[in-house]
Amino acid sequence: MIIAIVSLIISFFLEGFMSNYFTSTLTDISCFTTLYTIICITLLYPYFDNNKKYYILIIIFGILFDIIYTHTFLVNVVIFIIITLVVRFMNYYLAHNLVNANLISVVAIIVYHILSYSILMLVGYSDYHIMLLLNIIYHSLIMSIIYTSLLYFILNRLYNRFQIKQIK
Repeated sequence: MIIAIVSLIISFFLEGFMSNYFTSTLTDISCFTTLYTIICITLLYPYFDNNKKYYILIIIFGILFDIIYTHTFLVNVVIFIIITLVVRFMNYYLAHNLVNANLISVVAIIVYHILSYSILMLVGYSDYHIMLLLNIIYHSLIMSIIYTSLLYFILNRLYNRFQIKQIK
């Protein structure tokens, strides 16, 4: 459980670090911009046997994400839970390996951006067009694949080194 929490904390702070040093705007999107916390959430799912603990971590980091990064109230908690359901469904049908981990992470990033876009359009908070959404998704894919691959190898190595099969 400690490995999961530490990796989530590192991914959470990496999100802020990367956004500060590789700034991007809606018209000039950085290729280093991605959702590191979402990627970590997708990679940690196969290591959890106890879904209750996994969902508690998701809710805690969703609340932290809401408070620190987006300044919304429970929006990201709901999005994180929906992404968790998608990840759970995909992990049921796909084996846990690097290619599938990258596929699941990319799907999770796309789902996050589409849900965020839909919610923003629904409440009338922001008025940007679908091409900008596609541009944001496109620019986040490169770093998503790089970070997913790197974190996959690190987590796999740590869990194998400490002989942890699943978190109960």
